[in-house]
Amino acid sequence: MSREDPQFKLRLPADLKAKLDQRAKMNGRSINAELVQIVQAAVSTPSPVSGYRDEAERLADQQAEQFKSVVFETLKNIYGKDGK
Repeated sequence: MSREDPQFKLRLPADLKAKLDQRAKMNGRSINAELVQIVQAAVSTPSPVSGYRDEAERLADQQAEQFKSVVFETLKNIYGKDGK
């Protein structure tokens, strides 16, 4: 990193700042370098999608679950509960 890299101000609660200070010291890094490391690790791991983008997606998921239940019950009735 260099001085030409983009800079911005960041507000942290005092207790979080203290934890960050401690973590940076333990890892032998500056606070900035520690934050860069934390952010790089966070963005390199895909985050799971939570929730639905819209009502249509929620309804489609609900219908798919109902369909799976119907298929499962039908297969149980056809093949019997004990797999015979």
